Amino acid sequence: MADSSIEKAPAPRMSTVFGHAWYEAIGFCGLFLLSVCGCRSGRPSVSSQSQENANLPTATLAFPDGKSIKVDLASTPAERERGLMYRESLPPDYGMLFVFPRERMYQFWMKNTLVNLDMIFIGRDKTVTEVYPSVPRSALDTPEANLARRNGLAQYVLELPEGSASRHGLKTGQKLSFDAPIPEK
Repeated sequence: MADSSIEKAPAPRMSTVFGHAWYEAIGFCGLFLLSVCGCRSGRPSVSSQSQENANLPTATLAFPDGKSIKVDLASTPAERERGLMYRESLPPDYGMLFVFPRERMYQFWMKNTLVNLDMIFIGRDKTVTEVYPSVPRSALDTPEANLARRNGLAQYVLELPEGSASRHGLKTGQKLSFDAPIPEK
């Protein structure tokens, strides 16, 4: 997924004007709201992640070894930022192709990416510029400084389940075949 960051605002401090009864009332209201509305973490469920990806456009991508797979296209800034976050597994013949408006240096990181991946950076002419096998996954609590990062010159970046690049014999300089519309942003 493409690099981004989110800042947290500090929690507001409570006034002590009304003493402990005020805190108890607030606490009770909070518990009531949680029980009525349910408690959700910031992490989407696997089923909601699958539904989000079901709405992504797809393309057929052919490897130099003649094998073809269906790839999800991440072409908008939001789709590229979300990438494969929160996925707990990937099918063996799956890929996500990140499509950018122009070729340049891109850095990808593994924030909230729960599976090991192979990352393939691809130039505007669909030639492989970098192959990164076995990029290590992260945990939800992995500090940002410890996240695996990979970069390369690309207009497209292909993320595959770990081991796929080796299985297809992917190397720099090879051409891939796919059709993906180039986004404006």
